[in-house]
Amino acid sequence: MRIFFDVDNTLLYSSGAEWVLRPGTRHVIAALKSQGHDIYIWSATGQLHCERLVGRYDLALFVTACFDKDPACPVKPDLIVDDDWYLVQKYSGILVEAFRGPDPEDRELYRVLEELTALGSML
Repeated sequence: MRIFFDVDNTLLYSSGAEWVLRPGTRHVIAALKSQGHDIYIWSATGQLHCERLVGRYDLALFVTACFDKDPACPVKPDLIVDDDWYLVQKYSGILVEAFRGPDPEDRELYRVLEELTALGSML
């Protein structure tokens, strides 16, 4: 599958110059990639923002491409992971709770693996 992850409040908490990657991000996208899924990062903030995230947290090995979150995106998602219920309904995906601050106990992204396993997508 082509799985698209949103950046702001899904994978990343940011406030000014402070950036905090959501716990489990690297593990979850690495696991999905190892199962043969293509991982994309997109954001309404733009492609450059996504590329900065990928570079800063050394995720390039797992990420197929970065895009601006736009209906004209050249690749269509099979599934999205986002904190915006409207977009999850529009594109079909998994809704995660917004990541609104550093929380080392946050396990929200692990639900993505659990839900895809339950759907039989990670055989």
